[in-house]
Amino acid sequence: MVDSGGKDLLVAGGYGLFLKQNWLLENQETPALVPIGRWTTNEPRVTKDLDLVVSLDVIAEEQSHRRVLGVLEKHGFSVTEKHPRWQFEKSVSEERKVIVEFHAQVPASGVPGLERRRERVKRKPSLGDDGFHAHANPEAVGCELHPFRFEMEGTPIVAPNALTWSIMKLTATQDRWTHSEDSTRDQEWRLFSREQAIKHAQDVCRVVAMVTRDESDAIPEVVDAIRATPEFAGAAGIFSDLFARDDGRAAAAVSGDWRPDDFNLIRATLARWFEPALGQFAAVAEDLK
Repeated sequence: MVDSGGKDLLVAGGYGLFLKQNWLLENQETPALVPIGRWTTNEPRVTKDLDLVVSLDVIAEEQSHRRVLGVLEKHGFSVTEKHPRWQFEKSVSEERKVIVEFHAQVPASGVPGLERRRERVKRKPSLGDDGFHAHANPEAVGCELHPFRFEMEGTPIVAPNALTWSIMKLTATQDRWTHSEDSTRDQEWRLFSREQAIKHAQDVCRVVAMVTRDESDAIPEVVDAIRATPEFAGAAGIFSDLFARDDGRAAAAVSGDWRPDDFNLIRATLARWFEPALGQFAAVAEDLK
């Protein structure tokens, strides 16, 4: 992991799930909501992208910028043309690149040392080529609360709490499904978008299935902190539309990847998390038990 001076860089996205799943495979004495041994397939899904949720303190501090960029340069990463300063890439073969992308919560207006400029969260004043930006990610709401810490091969890893992670993945599922139904795009693009939507939906299930007992105990505090945000309400609506019922598009697409009782447990857990946003989830959760 990058040494950011004691501030967290959270490993999110598919790669974070890959690392956490590998850790659980190696530490099966740690109870998870759905034990890895009960999964119909427990082969971790590999991804070439590394999504890092950067704390706002890291963005605001000049010294942290230099540490982060130093590590990226040491390992051969350079800025991309498409998203300079928030996305970095490294070629590992003629046809394959590894991409590191920085994300951050949206800072409140007027916070010293930070500014949001359209889709970027930046240090103020800018460090130019000596600094980096982050992609403004409202769905990272609450990510600083109760992160999950573990170690892989002597390297400390920090991942988002499961509720924030589920909000990010539910939103990505909805976005990709919307793209798949865009009649102005060609069929190939729409099929690709649907495949990506299903992958994100599968990841939603993995986020919940891998919740440990300690993480589960901390979820109510995270809910209380973010329950009034539009991102929490939006994710609750996506769950209701795509997952809560058997005929929901995501539920229909991924239910076959799990034992029926485990899939219903995953949905009941999501329903319980998001119940404050939509009261009818209490009844849904009861029916799914």
